Amino acid sequence: MRALMLTPLLLLAACGSKEETITVKNGDGVETKITTEKDGGTTTLSSDKGNIVFKEGAEGASFPAYAPQYPGSEITSSANFTGTGSEGGSGSMVTQTTSDAPDKVMAFYKAKITEAGMKTNMETTTPEGAMMMVGDASGKSGMMITMSKGDDGKTTIAFMGGQDTK
Repeated sequence: MRALMLTPLLLLAACGSKEETITVKNGDGVETKITTEKDGGTTTLSSDKGNIVFKEGAEGASFPAYAPQYPGSEITSSANFTGTGSEGGSGSMVTQTTSDAPDKVMAFYKAKITEAGMKTNMETTTPEGAMMMVGDASGKSGMMITMSKGDDGKTTIAFMGGQDTK
């Protein structure tokens, strides 16, 4: 999940030239070199900890069986993560939009998650949106899904999910 926390910083580093290497230092002073490579709508970030591949649009979007693409939605972006070294694991992040209200989207995903036997660890709803965190019985696989109504009247659905391979 550390890779997900660095995502905004890494996206900023990915802007501009086709390939660039930066060094990021964490709070403990440990440095990690990250290479960014941009090719059209795809940005790849690589380090000794793993890779993140960001894509614009639907290409490369990955959905777990318990959280499929929302019916009729448009995929706007995706990212796939693979970890190596001590962190291991893999995951994905997908953003979609729909004209359906957040409560309708939440009902769809709650049904799919229940059907798959996943456990809801946290859930919150407001008139503008909702958030849910779910996991499997082993605690090694899970996701966070958010739904929010935009100024344009569309609902943005975003999820980040992953699996610990260690």
